[in-house]
Amino acid sequence: MPIKLAETAHVHNVGVCRRELLQAGFLGAFGMMLPDALAAAPVRGAKAKNVILLWMPGGPPQMQLWDMKPDSPSQCRGTSKPIKTSVPGMPLGSRLPLTAKLAHHLSVVRTMTLNKEDENHIPGHQLLLGGIDERPSTFKFYATRNDWPSIGSVISALKPAETGLPGAIHLPVRIVFEGAPCPGETAGWLGSKFDPWLIEQDPSSPGFKVPDLAPVAGMTVDRLANRKQLLADVDAYRKDLDKDLGARQLTEAQKKAFSLTTSSTMRNAFDLDKESGAVRDRYGRHTFGQSVLLARRLAQAGVRFVQVNLGGLNHWDYHSGEDAGMDRDMPKFDQSYSALIEDLHQRGMLAETLVVCMSEMGRNPVLGKAVTGAAVNASTPDGRNHWQWCWSGVFAGAGVVGGAMHGESDEWAGYPNSKAYYPSDMGATIFHAMGIPVESEVRDIQGRPVGITKGNVMTELF
Repeated sequence: MPIKLAETAHVHNVGVCRRELLQAGFLGAFGMMLPDALAAAPVRGAKAKNVILLWMPGGPPQMQLWDMKPDSPSQCRGTSKPIKTSVPGMPLGSRLPLTAKLAHHLSVVRTMTLNKEDENHIPGHQLLLGGIDERPSTFKFYATRNDWPSIGSVISALKPAETGLPGAIHLPVRIVFEGAPCPGETAGWLGSKFDPWLIEQDPSSPGFKVPDLAPVAGMTVDRLANRKQLLADVDAYRKDLDKDLGARQLTEAQKKAFSLTTSSTMRNAFDLDKESGAVRDRYGRHTFGQSVLLARRLAQAGVRFVQVNLGGLNHWDYHSGEDAGMDRDMPKFDQSYSALIEDLHQRGMLAETLVVCMSEMGRNPVLGKAVTGAAVNASTPDGRNHWQWCWSGVFAGAGVVGGAMHGESDEWAGYPNSKAYYPSDMGATIFHAMGIPVESEVRDIQGRPVGITKGNVMTELF
């Protein structure tokens, strides 16, 4: 059944400067419990303490990576060849040589679907990142307070970080369309208190640091360390901020989060120089690699949900030059993804960290073939158009049984030939792994209860 918002929608445009709130010490509030969030009984057997989502915007070709079809025509299978992995009978594409060695940790879902054709990436971001199957009636091609909350925002509301750290962090870029943020990366109608913290900095850059961790002008570290003075300063800020609904959502219980601006835990988590050169090299000294390494450090510090955007809106959108794009992107991805799985396992973190690798769509099973209504720019002979009928996602850690493939696509990796899985199922599975019952509810900023998902847990994965 489609998921719909309440009939009367509330539009809220955030009017507070986000950096000022963060620097004044409000950051931790985004990871605190909503007082009237409605959670059911705890989930038995849930093992995840953290989620790392590797988001591949644009939709890479499933038949070149995870769902090999060596017997299909060349214009379907592409140039990747099946290679052996650490699991007999579980081939991956030849552009994943490092990942292939770790296949015993991976569970590949080959039949993700919308079961329909959609026309663009932006709706896909809202559906997949929100864990829903239908666009809300209030959907726009830019983020608003009517958007369905991101999965990380719901986790922030129902399972806040015990340390007072942010519940969700997205990095290193924000997904935008024509200069406007896309839906799927905010808390939407859940309220700005649960917006993920968006880090728009490249961790691979020399001297990388997060500006929002620095105090605002006039607030020295000494003053921030003085709790009473800080609260007095915050009260002064709030006289003006109280007119804004986003600021009014902050409760007295969240004042303990004001210490975040001087938190050594948070500052240390962002300090990649604390990693050995060998570890940094293993992840790769590039944006993908250092962003994924930072995600591991943030999860290790206690951040519940970390989303790494592996490029901007159309990064994996190979309408043309598919091979050139794959040759550019896949070595970096293969290096950083395999490093993350290996590193988490060696540190004993994989058992409690759910790693999800996903995109909002796949690619047309036939090179150069246009899809009616799927995009303004149809694919060229060496590219593929958008495809929401069937694509792949990969899960690992937190009780997921590795070395497995779920769902079977047709001979061209174009349609499910067996059980299909929807965005809502992905959302339900993440909630389940985090110990959040799928029947849980949250209240929107007007106090109305809303169920967090209509999906089914992918029990086959566990």
